[in-house]
Amino acid sequence: MDRDEYLIEGALPLARSEELRIVDGRGLLIHVWQGSLWITQERDQRDIVLEAGDSFRLDRKGVALATACDDSVLALASPHEKRPAREIFVRAARPRTGRAQEAAHRGGLVPHAA
Repeated sequence: MDRDEYLIEGALPLARSEELRIVDGRGLLIHVWQGSLWITQERDQRDIVLEAGDSFRLDRKGVALATACDDSVLALASPHEKRPAREIFVRAARPRTGRAQEAAHRGGLVPHAA
């Protein structure tokens, strides 16, 4: 992180499959202290995967989703002192039920549900 960054959160824990949702956070820096993270941004074809020690700066307006691939700890920083994003919140992992739980238990693949 640069010296002119404003620390928003220094140690944000995310359990496996929990999702950090950021709305209009262009410029926000996400740093992974521990674990790994999968980031997607609205109107962006890339999939960004960060491992411990990696950082990524959101480069688009709109919604960005950062999903924990395993138990993770993140830091968030911004070049903007006030209002680094319109909205930042963590959505808990959805509990597995029925076929998905059974497939996960057997080690099988679980189809993506919309």
